[in-house]
Amino acid sequence: MKLAPFHLPRRRAASALVVVLWVIGLLAIIVTSFAFDMQLETIITSYCRKRLKADYLAQSGLEMVKVVVQKKDTITGDKETDGDDAADAWYPLARALKYGGSVSGFRQPLGDGEIVIDIIPEPARRNINKLDEKDWEGVLEVANIPEDLWDTLIDCFFDWTDNETPTAVRPFGAETDDYYARLPNPYNAHNGPIETIDELLLIKGFTNTVVYGGRPPDADPEDPPWLGIADLLTTYGDGLVNVNAASKRVLRTLPEVDDLLGDLITEVREEVLTTGGKDEDPHFKSPDDFFARIPEANRAILAPRISVSSAIYRINSTGFVQGVRRTISCIVEFNGAKMNILRWQEQEGQ
Repeated sequence: MKLAPFHLPRRRAASALVVVLWVIGLLAIIVTSFAFDMQLETIITSYCRKRLKADYLAQSGLEMVKVVVQKKDTITGDKETDGDDAADAWYPLARALKYGGSVSGFRQPLGDGEIVIDIIPEPARRNINKLDEKDWEGVLEVANIPEDLWDTLIDCFFDWTDNETPTAVRPFGAETDDYYARLPNPYNAHNGPIETIDELLLIKGFTNTVVYGGRPPDADPEDPPWLGIADLLTTYGDGLVNVNAASKRVLRTLPEVDDLLGDLITEVREEVLTTGGKDEDPHFKSPDDFFARIPEANRAILAPRISVSSAIYRINSTGFVQGVRRTISCIVEFNGAKMNILRWQEQEGQ
């Protein structure tokens, strides 16, 4: 007896096919998800590895700065006299710092990454806690702040930083009882030296535009923008301005230093000197050297306000590894070979 072939009913066959397709779809989703997770973990692991390397490079940059600062006291600055040292990678940095100058954008390849270093003497800025009223006028003028705001800004600053008891309010100033305590989120005036430049934003009149520059909301579009005061100021140092490192904008905040004199100072300190056939570092060696080479400068006014060296530096050390960046920004003070950290900030990115 011959048996007939077995066939599933059409409805059951279609249902089985749907189930198979669902199973295949789910397996495809699971495999795709697993592959995506693996790829994501690979990317994260790679980024973390690069970030760690970049961090080590940034820290290595700081160690390099330590060496350079120590070396600057062991060299003469004359390439022929310094002999083999003059051929080392650190020598140009040490030579610049020896004469009070700054270092910007120094690049040092290391492994599969690179270190970029900036070393800028902090006295290249004005110490905000050492400014008198005339100094403030110079700062505000360079920052392009309208003159009709000067009295308010200056009085409010000195009311914020004075420690008078009982408190006396300046004509255009503000103190805790008459202003800060009446704000929606009240606070007290500091009544002491400014600790960070950002603290200015707490003082009446010191808007973000005043401190960091920009165009006020009600400004005429044809008016030039305000340039800000943050890049002119610091809270460190003895108040003397390092003329070997100060920008033209900072130099112009000094009494009787206009555009022409500011240009002359920056040109002279960058022009290589040749004596007896030898190239000498152009930085000013001393205040006397400064006034000898810049006879237009008023010695009586500027001598008590300038210096040519520094023990405090603003350092940016950045490690780059295949597009990943890690930056250490700090302000340090050197006491011999010892480096004291005054401020520390870390940043990362790509």
